[in-house]
Amino acid sequence: MVRKFLLCFHDFSVWNFRKVLPYLRDLKALAGAPFCILVIPDTEGASAESVAAFRSTLADLKAEGFELSLHGYKHKAEFSQGRSYMGLIGMTVTHREAEFAGLSEYESGRLLQAGIDAWKALFEGTPDAGLKPVAFVPPTWYSNKFLPLQVRRMKMLYEDRFSLTTVGGKRYASPVASFAGVPEFMVKPTFKFGALMLDAPLGTPRIALHPVDFPERDDDVRDLVRIALSSGRKLVRYADL
Repeated sequence: MVRKFLLCFHDFSVWNFRKVLPYLRDLKALAGAPFCILVIPDTEGASAESVAAFRSTLADLKAEGFELSLHGYKHKAEFSQGRSYMGLIGMTVTHREAEFAGLSEYESGRLLQAGIDAWKALFEGTPDAGLKPVAFVPPTWYSNKFLPLQVRRMKMLYEDRFSLTTVGGKRYASPVASFAGVPEFMVKPTFKFGALMLDAPLGTPRIALHPVDFPERDDDVRDLVRIALSSGRKLVRYADL
């Protein structure tokens, strides 16, 4: 059986795409293939020029073989009367980025639909109109008990912090290495964990990258990708699972 790994770039948005794009292309050259990009679809407050350029960039990336998936709605939590106490804690520890944390069934479905609607608006009137996200990844991986099934009902793979669940319900153990939010003294341990998980015989590990990793963590990121490629694992995308 071929051992696999995923390379996923989080938080791609109308606010950072120009800065991030060169890193995506460099990583593609290093990895030898395109990979997964997690798109924040909300464009509220952005100029018409920026939105148009963002839409064009997404079309170019898809044409290059990058896999586009949905990463929440705004990646910023709104006040919700339906949010549990644990969800409020999740919001606090993630600086309000965990927008799906602890939501009620109704609020979770409403916010998921808002994300889908914003996604559709990005591709409306383009050759990719009707393009569906392959996967859904809740921002910061904080979630609620209703979201996994809601996502799968919309025909998307669901990703949490420790696993991947396909539309058909098949679940893959999937540890993740991420430098985002990691203090300086934890960078080396995080790197070592990533190297160990890629060398382990089981599971489908992920390398989760974020715009904040660049340029400060560029060398660490590249080294981790090289380790993954030399480990005998094959770079795959969500659709390959």
